[in-house]
Amino acid sequence: MENTSKIPSKIIEIEISIKLLEYLKRKNTIDDGMYNFCINKLLKKEELEKSKMDDDYINNIDNYKILT
Repeated sequence: MENTSKIPSKIIEIEISIKLLEYLKRKNTIDDGMYNFCINKLLKKEELEKSKMDDDYINNIDNYKILT
């Protein structure tokens, strides 16, 4: 029932932010406390966005526009 080929842009932006934080942690630019705090906030945002996904949300083209 769920179309997995469509991923909303907000989820993509959150996942990119998580990858950036992982990179910063590997390079020792941020400490563990800040990393954990930011990752937890981003994961909660991602859960919220995923919980919004229903057929109307998936079919709305505005959810797939990436803001720059």
